[in-house]
Order: sequence, then C-alpha cells, then structure tokens
Amino acid sequence: MTKRRFNSVHHNFWGILLVLGAITSVTPVLAQSTLVAREISISSHSSSASVSTLLRQGKTAYEAGNYTKATATWQKAYQQYQAEGNLINQALSLSYLSLSSQKQGNWQAAKEYIAQSLDILESEPKLKAKNLAIYAQVINTQGRLQLATGKIEAAIVSWKQAAEAYQKAGDDIGTLGSQINQAQALQSLGLYRRSQKLLIEIASQLQEKPDSRLKISGLRTLGIALQVSGNLNDAQEILQESLAISEKLNLPEESSATLLSLGDTVRASGDLPKGEAQSDRNKRRNSDNTPAYAFYEQAAAITSQPLLKVEAQLNQLSTLIAFEQWRAAKNLVPEIQTNISQLSNRANRRSIYAQINLANSLIDLAAQDSVNPTYLNQSQNLLTKAVEQAEQLQDIKAESYGLGILGHLSEQRQQWSLGQKYTEQAIDLAQRINEPELIYQWQWQLGRLQVAQNNYSSGISPEARRRAIASYSEAVNALESLRSDLALTNLDVQYSFRDGVEPVYRELVRLLLQPENNQAISQANLIRARDTIESLQLAELNDFFREACLDATPISIENVDPEAAVIYPIILRDRLEVILSLPGKPLQHYSTPISQTELEAEIQELRETVVIRSQRTFRKPAQNLYDWLIRPTLQDLVASEIKTLVFVPDGSFRNIPMGVLHDKENYLIEKYNIALTPGLQLLAPRPLKELELKTLAAGLTEERQGFAPLDYVQVELEDIQKQLDSTLLIDQEFTREKLQNTMESQSYPIVHIATHGQFSSILEDTFLLAWDSRIQINQLSSILQNRNLPEQQAIELLVLSACETAVGDDRAALGLAGMAVRAGARSTLATLWSVNDQATALAINNFYQQLTKPTVPMTKTEALREAQLTLINLPRFNHPYYWSSFILIGNWL
Repeated sequence: MTKRRFNSVHHNFWGILLVLGAITSVTPVLAQSTLVAREISISSHSSSASVSTLLRQGKTAYEAGNYTKATATWQKAYQQYQAEGNLINQALSLSYLSLSSQKQGNWQAAKEYIAQSLDILESEPKLKAKNLAIYAQVINTQGRLQLATGKIEAAIVSWKQAAEAYQKAGDDIGTLGSQINQAQALQSLGLYRRSQKLLIEIASQLQEKPDSRLKISGLRTLGIALQVSGNLNDAQEILQESLAISEKLNLPEESSATLLSLGDTVRASGDLPKGEAQSDRNKRRNSDNTPAYAFYEQAAAITSQPLLKVEAQLNQLSTLIAFEQWRAAKNLVPEIQTNISQLSNRANRRSIYAQINLANSLIDLAAQDSVNPTYLNQSQNLLTKAVEQAEQLQDIKAESYGLGILGHLSEQRQQWSLGQKYTEQAIDLAQRINEPELIYQWQWQLGRLQVAQNNYSSGISPEARRRAIASYSEAVNALESLRSDLALTNLDVQYSFRDGVEPVYRELVRLLLQPENNQAISQANLIRARDTIESLQLAELNDFFREACLDATPISIENVDPEAAVIYPIILRDRLEVILSLPGKPLQHYSTPISQTELEAEIQELRETVVIRSQRTFRKPAQNLYDWLIRPTLQDLVASEIKTLVFVPDGSFRNIPMGVLHDKENYLIEKYNIALTPGLQLLAPRPLKELELKTLAAGLTEERQGFAPLDYVQVELEDIQKQLDSTLLIDQEFTREKLQNTMESQSYPIVHIATHGQFSSILEDTFLLAWDSRIQINQLSSILQNRNLPEQQAIELLVLSACETAVGDDRAALGLAGMAVRAGARSTLATLWSVNDQATALAINNFYQQLTKPTVPMTKTEALREAQLTLINLPRFNHPYYWSSFILIGNWL
C-alpha cells in the first residue's frame, strides 16, 4: 500500500520591509535607493562657469545627504540662471530643488518646484526637443514625487514618458532606470505579473550590452530590484553576473558594491544554503562560514572607500550577532569604531546611519553583558551625535531614526520616562514626513514603554492601558498601510515577520482582552480583538506569498449560516483566549491560564501522536485541548442549536485536525460539522446545490521523479466520473500545459487533483507533481485564476487529496490556506499528512456520494463529516490517522 508522499522542508522565512534599522538582532546598513533612473546629471548649458559650479556643489551636497546645503546651493544657481535668462538650466535647477525638497519631507515645495520646471519645458517645445535628456530627468523626478505621495498610476505614466525621452536621447542607463522604476510601481499596485514581465525584458536588454561599467551598474540595479520584489534566486543570479564582469574588468569598487548587495540577498533568504534546515543552521553556529558574512567580508576587504568599508563591516557585525558569535562580534567593534570616528566629522546621511547602526548593534551586545555598561554608554554617545548631525542637516528621517533608537536604548536601561520622551519625538518626526515604516516601529515601542512604565504589582492602570492600546492600534494601522505598498519595500533592513510584525498584533490583542477591574471584556474590545487577529492572519498570508494576495470581497460568515458558530482560539504568551461568535448574539469570551510554551507543546504532542496507528497516546492531548478550547463553550453551543463549528485557527492550531479533539467519549467530528477559515473575509459563498457539479479530475498512478506510484488514484478518479460530469487527466494526460488548456476551455466548479504534493514554508519549494514537471504554487494559482471566466464561474471546490504539511511548521499549513484563497477557490479540501492510499480513495468516493445525493442535498462540511464517520465506523480505518487528516478550508456550504 502506497502512502501519498509530501516532503517537508523547514525554512525561516525573512520578510523584507523598509524600516530604517528595525529593532531586531539583524540590522544591516542602508543600501542605495532602488529608484534608479538618473536623478542628477549636471548640464553644460550654463553661460557661467560659476553657476555650473554651484550645480555641482549642490550635487555633491545632495549625494552626501546634506539636503539643506543642496537646496540652498541650487536656489542660488536658479536665481543666477533666472538673471541670465537660461531657461533650460532654470528647469534643471527647479527639478533638483524638487528632489532635495522630497528628501526633506517638504512635499508642497517639491510639487511647486517640479510644476515650475515642467511649465518652462512644455511652454517651449523646441527647447524640450533639443534637451530630451534633461526633460527625461525632470519627468523622472516627477515620477518619484508622485510615487512618494501615493499617485502610483501617475508615476508609472511619468516613468514611461521618461524612458521614451531617455531612449530618444540615447541614454541607455536612464532608459533602463526608468523601466525598473515602472516595474516597482507596478508591484505596488499588485500587478506582479506585469512587473515580472518588464523586469525580464530589462534583463534581456542588459544581456545584449557589451561588458562595461554601464552593464555592471545596470545588472546590480536590476538585482536589487528583483531582491526587493522577493525574487531572491533571480536576484542572486543577476548580481553574480554583475560581479563576474567587474572582476573581469578589474573594477574593485564596483565589485565591492555588488558583493554588499549579494550579502543582503543571501541574508534575505535566511542565510541558509539551499535545503539546509534551521536546526542545521543552529548547529553550524560559525557565522564566518555563512555566505552573507563571506560576501560582506570580501566587500570590506577590496574597497578603498571608507564609508563602503564601514557599511560592509557593520553588516559583518550584525551577522555575527545574529549567529550569536559574541566574541568575534566584540573583536570587530574597535575597528568599526575607529573607521566611523574618521567619518563622523564629515556628516552625511550614510555616515549618520552608520553611527546609528553601530549603536543598535552595541545595544544587542550589551544585552549579553549586562554588568558592563560600556557598550550602552558608547551607544548613547553615537546616537546623541547622530541626532545632532541629522538635525543640522535637517534630515528628518535620520533624526527620527536616531531618536527612536535612543528610545530603544532607554527601554533597555529601564528608563521608561526618558524612553517615552525620545520615542514620542521620533513619532512626531516620522508623522511629519509620513513614514509608516518608522511610525509602526516607534508606536509599537511607545506601547511597550507605556505598559512597562505603569505595570505596577497590581497590574497596569486602566488609563495607561488605554494609552498603550492607542499606541499599539496606531502601530497596526501603519502596518496595514504598508501591507500592499510594496513600492516602499526595500532591503535596507531585513526583519523576521515573527519577531518584528506578529508581536505587534498579539500584544494589542493581549491588552484588549485584559480584564479591567475584574469586569467583563467590553463588546467593543472583543470586536477589535477579533478584527486584529484576522488582520494578523491576512498579514501572515501576504508575508508567506511576499505580496498582498488577498483581495476578495469580504462577507461576514455569521450572516451566512444560522446554525454555525465561529471559534477564534488565540495564543498569547501567558494564556489561551477563545472568542466565540454565535448567530444573532454578542461575542463571548473564555480564557485559560496556560503558557504559550505549554500550550504549543500539547498541540505538538497531538500532531506527532495522532499519526501513530499502533497507539492511542493522542487521546491525552486531544482531551486537554478539548477541555481548554471546546468545553467552556458547550452550554452556549447547545442553547444556540449549533451544527457546524468554524475555526479561525491561530498559529500551531493550524497543524492539527480539530475533529480529533475528544471529550473522553466522542471525537468532536462525531457531534459537529467542522470547517476552517482564515477569517470572516471570504469570497461570497453559495451552496453547491445551486451549481452544475462539472469536475476536472487529474492525477498520477505511476512512479514519477522518484515518487512512488499511487495505486488507488485510478479508482478514485473513475469513481468521481461515475458520480459527476467529469473530465479526467491521468498520467501522461496530466501535464502542466494540458491542465492549463483544459481549465481555459470551460468552467469547472470542482477541480480535483490526486497526486504527490509538498507544502513547505519555502514558497518556491511548494508544489504538486504532474507527469512532466512539478507545478509550483504560484503556477497553480495562475492556472486556476487565469481563465477569463466571469466571477460566478469561479472554482467552488478545490480538492488536493495528496498533500501533507510539515510537523512543527505552522507556515506550511498557512500556505495551504493561502493558496486556496489566492487561486480563487471558495473551498479547499486537503489533508494535513500523508494518508493511506486506499483510505483516501474510500473517503473521497464517499464525500462525492454525499454531495450528489438528490433527495437530501448536503453542504460540503456535512459531506466531509459523513465520509469521515464512514471511516470511523470501519474497524480497519477507525484510527484518526486515517480519517482526521481531511480538512475543509473556506466556504463550508
């Protein structure tokens, strides 16, 4: 008997967010801007050498991050060009002034400058025609401004115009830069396929260029753009090509810059060689053997630029800290301090960030040596100087960054009031320039400080709790605004979703569900807690797919089924919270004091023991979880005559089948229909009985690519064909192309795929096996979505009767749910682990029999329950290993 195999690979996925110095153990220094079309190219159209010198002086100040000086210098140049009547350089100067105003967060001035610049050029068509490169530069600046102010579609139009003008002017790097900017703007609109197509075209254009600095720079810029969009393998390949050319042409500075980007790319992928498990990384603690560290070390060794050397060394330091190589990290610090001291007197944005990044790393080092205050004192000095320099330069973002880290330093010293003061100043500056990636960090920090400052022995005071809730709510709002705004995504800082984002949501829920003066939790707080945990679910899905993939029209499932109850189990560090939603009634709430560690150990024990067919040791954790999760709700469930339980599983709850929970007499599935959903936001549901149940059924029976044959798939698919109008694709007929062509030919409300599959927490390693190849999760989503069919013909039910998720990896189960929603399927029936092939065929056959009963139409969850009960009642298959693995995700009607 063959089991359907589903290999699992654990991977610590690192999301990417533009947060300047996220407060985690991983704090790489800033990379160059990913908006890459040429910003400043000094014109030779001046009638005065002194004026041209002013433009160059402004350029030097701008590139050094001294935007105040750049603005003053360019204003002076503009006034002189005005006196000379030099229109083209007036337009150019105004464009530069718009750039420096953008950097200073002065959006109104930036708009006025660029409008004046365009007025000059467009009022003189002949002037514009003779100076296309300058016109392109001005239009490019307009695109940057439009993107920064949320006018993304307008930015795309501007960059198209800029690319055309650069092309006519024969400026290849300007053309490519404008096209890359377009690709990033398309991502921010969620148009990922169009963005990817454009990036591929850009790569093709670069391949045709001869080896040169232009090609090196273009490939590096493209690599950074791919890195930003999450295409890490492609990014690494492109960057390696750039590096090979610079080494061939003996250009060490170009090589150093590319090595720094390669280190960032490897680090974004988790710094794990392909196929290496997290546990193996923990054993291989020697960080100077990691690919990222090696790239940073080489970058520092070959550059002659002091600032680039410091940036590479800072990334070496943060890598050592991430791998807990404390001694090596401490040994590297003095050299970095010496190099930074030589830079800090020449203040510019990059040197300021270098000081702040070193200060942040020193805070991490101090946590390992709490007795010695040296590192914290050094951090304080660096931050104080950095903030002073940022203030002198009027660099609001850098000043906010420095003040925020000062708040973090005070938090580590338990100086709550001082930390709150610094953090509030950082928030004020971040809000002034509308930087949600900083606002989220500092509001989260402020919430922590407010809780810590007021957490007396009797607990946090009601007023302090309300202030903390307000701060956490602002942090969540900022994160929500960043969720789909991928144009702001950058590799300036890498963060772990679980360390840097998830806690914000959970800590807010913890505060909302904290009783006040022994009173019941208010309905307002229960609703907010429910909505927050659902937002976390959505954020996790987007993080898994590295894009905002869920855009379905929301509908409340409470209004769909009057016999269904929705259960939200919420894992907090010191307790299990349960929110119960009953039709037509206020939300209810139950709490069990149990640590997160203890609860997750119980869940893990159930997951590991339920698949051991020779034992019944799963009973104890199944009964404990029943007591914590279900027993407190029983009275209300009975009183409301509930027939279906809909779980919104949190964290590791996604890895277990809820139907196996046990009340010491019966399994939960023996009393209730059971379904899972990521939340209340679903595609508009409707019962299958309203539809013609036409089915596309595909599968493999023979051995392919090292996977064993599936003996009962032929029977499984033929049984489906007997009960439903079906198109079968078996073995040689089940290819990726044939599946796509068949899906495009007509509407199939049901798609059934019976083959080996793998759901990993690595997106790229999640696939279903076809005859000719592996169908990746993104490819499957594309096949199922791109059918050019009206909404009412969307896939109602996707059945994956051969999947398995990784034990102990809740992201793999999250990916299963997300794939179903992303593919446009209203419901997905799948399995949590490899199931006996014959039992699968029997269960699936019974499931379809129940669905197609003409006399007593059943919902999908009712049909699944009947199929599972059939197995329970067969002595051969009554162990939960055989029947509990089947789960229904999404619309249960």
